[in-house]
Amino acid sequence: MVMAERETRSESAHERPTKERTTAFLARGIVRTGLVVLGTVLLLFALGQAFGLDLLGALADFVGTQTGRWLAVAFFALVIISVAASGWRYRRPPA
Repeated sequence: MVMAERETRSESAHERPTKERTTAFLARGIVRTGLVVLGTVLLLFALGQAFGLDLLGALADFVGTQTGRWLAVAFFALVIISVAASGWRYRRPPA
């Protein structure tokens, strides 16, 4: 019974329209990107509190510079590339 349910779920996933799969993929990517940003901010805050440093303020000052802005753009580009690359790991439906 369980095996039949798994087969039905995998078949229904392959039968979903391309637009729906693309939307779900983008939604997962946006959520992952948000979690990366939130996790990074939380990590900097926690380390700053632990060591008595203003790491978030230092990061804000750094991102305020022109070099810092471009490095922030490069960081988000890497996150987007990694999200897109994770989509390649999924099995493609048989043709």
